[in-house]
Amino acid sequence: MKLKNLFIVSVFAALFMGCSLGSQIFPPTIYSPKAIEQLTADLKEISKNYQIEEIRVDEKESLSNEFGFVRVDMRDSEGQRFEQVLYYNYGISHNDPKPKKEYGSKRKKEPHAINVEDIINQKDNIEKYIEDAKVQLEENLEGKYKFESVTHLTFTADDEGNLQTKFSVNVTEKGKADRREGGRLVTDYYELKFFVDKDGDVVYKD
Repeated sequence: MKLKNLFIVSVFAALFMGCSLGSQIFPPTIYSPKAIEQLTADLKEISKNYQIEEIRVDEKESLSNEFGFVRVDMRDSEGQRFEQVLYYNYGISHNDPKPKKEYGSKRKKEPHAINVEDIINQKDNIEKYIEDAKVQLEENLEGKYKFESVTHLTFTADDEGNLQTKFSVNVTEKGKADRREGGRLVTDYYELKFFVDKDGDVVYKD
């Protein structure tokens, strides 16, 4: 199986993230029930005025595995698209919705709106999905990689309105030491993508 992307993170950022864990109660891991509960509470407010089409949750910093910020794509009753960013990385603060620019040709089909209740119902399953992905790292990728963090968690809806869940995890290669580059210590890590199929099984996207 082939890794998709290679990134480098500075050790100074890693040290900062490690220090911040002891001093902050929030944020939790981006896939924890606590994070999903906070997110869905905000999504309920948004859904009063907009139809939500896509939700992307990002970790606070690379390899931190902490709840960071969320991009919400949505449209109003007149079909105008908006984007709103919800920040959870250093306390909770949210930007106002902004019109989203459309590029290229118009879409052939409008995305189906997400039912926020479906995400609430999934909050206890998301941790299981991540654990299943960790098992696959051992079984399908021959145990060569170590799980470090969930970097993205994305929700959309299919044509029938069923919730679709995708996520990406950051991993490091076992036994590979950090290296120095330009006087800095850096860590190589890789991003692997997974999705949850209609039967609730986690599938590695090669």
